[in-house]
Amino acid sequence: MTGSERIVLADQRVVETWEGGEPAGTPVVFQPGTPSGRLQGVLGDAAAKRCGVRLISVSRPGYGGSTYASPSLASVGHDTLLVADELGVGEFAVLGASGGGPYAIATGLADPQRVTAVGLAGGVGPWRSIDPADPNDPDLPLLALVDAGDVAGALDGFRRQGAQAFDGMLALDDTAMVDTFFEGAPGEDLGWLDAEARVVWAADAREALASYDGYARDNVAWGGAWDVDPTHLTVPTWLWYGDTDRMVPPSHARWFSQRIPNATLILRPGEGHGRTLFTHWDEMFSALGAGPPAP
Repeated sequence: MTGSERIVLADQRVVETWEGGEPAGTPVVFQPGTPSGRLQGVLGDAAAKRCGVRLISVSRPGYGGSTYASPSLASVGHDTLLVADELGVGEFAVLGASGGGPYAIATGLADPQRVTAVGLAGGVGPWRSIDPADPNDPDLPLLALVDAGDVAGALDGFRRQGAQAFDGMLALDDTAMVDTFFEGAPGEDLGWLDAEARVVWAADAREALASYDGYARDNVAWGGAWDVDPTHLTVPTWLWYGDTDRMVPPSHARWFSQRIPNATLILRPGEGHGRTLFTHWDEMFSALGAGPPAP
């Protein structure tokens, strides 16, 4: 089965999914980046077909039509198991891109007997513990609210931040919208963004950012104190990072590699965020247990 699906869990919450690749293949659940939803997984469809992967991409709470829920990494990990149940999936691997990385870890922790491998492609860590503090970072006052227990206030602040960042962009036509989204990104990091990928990106942005609830939730869930502990992750874990990534720098890769017991770190020379996430699908699927051996 391929295409989009609206899954209703037992408690009536909705999780929107997209499936691609090989329907009878090895299941890999994809946690998209921030701010993105299930349609970001379409970028991996061709590679999933080549590698014999049943690719299942999910929209987390607050993105698109997925029911909003309080900020939490662990809850998404448990929900991913419920989604797999509804789709008839037993064992599976999970791949998290950028802001989806912490949720991939949460899924591996939710059931290490069922999750066969975890992959992080430029996955963000608890960045306030990793990166030097920038006093001008607008996220810091909002996360200070989280630290003080005012989660609602922080969420409202991140929603306003999302509106400021994306309202004008979403009012543009698709071509201009994608141009605006990637304005300022290094040209050498955008080789993957061909005409087909631009169509996918525009469709995903319009669906995922129907509200800024998911964007706000992500920023609080992995910007605040984590409710999962990567040191307890025991399944084989792959860490793919670019050594020139300005969004999620190699310091995050090192932080994870020093804490996750069964981790393999691959630092890609001369690669930024986009190339790290979107040009190595075949190798990532292979490492996660499908397709030909990774080079």
